[in-house]
Amino acid sequence: MIFDVDKRALSCLEPMMFLVAALYGLFVVVLETLTLQKGPRDLSLADRVFGNTWLLVDSKVFQRELEEDRVPKLVAQASGIVVEIGPGTGSQACRYDTSKVTKIYGIEPNAVFHDKLRVRIKEAKLDDIYTIVPCGIEDASELEKYGISRESVDTVLTCQVLCSVPQPEETVRHLYRLLKRGGNLIAYEHIRSQDTVSRTVQDLYNLVWPYGLGNCHLDRPTDRYLQNAGAWSKIDLKTPTHEEAWNVIPRVSGQLIK
Repeated sequence: MIFDVDKRALSCLEPMMFLVAALYGLFVVVLETLTLQKGPRDLSLADRVFGNTWLLVDSKVFQRELEEDRVPKLVAQASGIVVEIGPGTGSQACRYDTSKVTKIYGIEPNAVFHDKLRVRIKEAKLDDIYTIVPCGIEDASELEKYGISRESVDTVLTCQVLCSVPQPEETVRHLYRLLKRGGNLIAYEHIRSQDTVSRTVQDLYNLVWPYGLGNCHLDRPTDRYLQNAGAWSKIDLKTPTHEEAWNVIPRVSGQLIK
């Protein structure tokens, strides 16, 4: 592999742009507080900061996913009863194949996103089949109120959210249990780098990263968590190629069949 200094430097700086956006998110929350504006109830300061941060960068992330083409193709594979983990502002709503899905549950605990999520659900003409579930995926008792329980789901969709969930290994095992036999877990997640230098950069960023980016962790081996979640009948995850191994935010994408 040719050592490309410029590309490696840009990769190391990519997380910094998100941290700058997090400062903006903090500024918005401080301004709301000083001017006595009411934010969403029952949200922590960190959740409010992250919510406003993501509203700022959302369109840029959406455009990059379109250019990469992997995410739209993955989302289009969803079918039957779908549980989408952390839909945020609803970036994936327009990518579902409505001829395949019968019901979508968007598990989104951060109320900062709900207004924009509703707009995108309406724009995608999913009003009749999309329900926002305002809790975390770990809240099993709340999920059961919506009929989401063991072996009740055809597709689970996760797009860059398993980096943030509490107790990630147990959460992924829980997702496995939710799937029916033959069900499909579709994932697009960033993972821990296998490159020594990039892994060190991840560790340094991670000293502050979770506090400004909604408990996101750059260093989680989410690919391993997914593979070990249960007795999958088929695993088709694309890990970074050799040329991308040095990326500070490498990603894994694909499907796992129960």
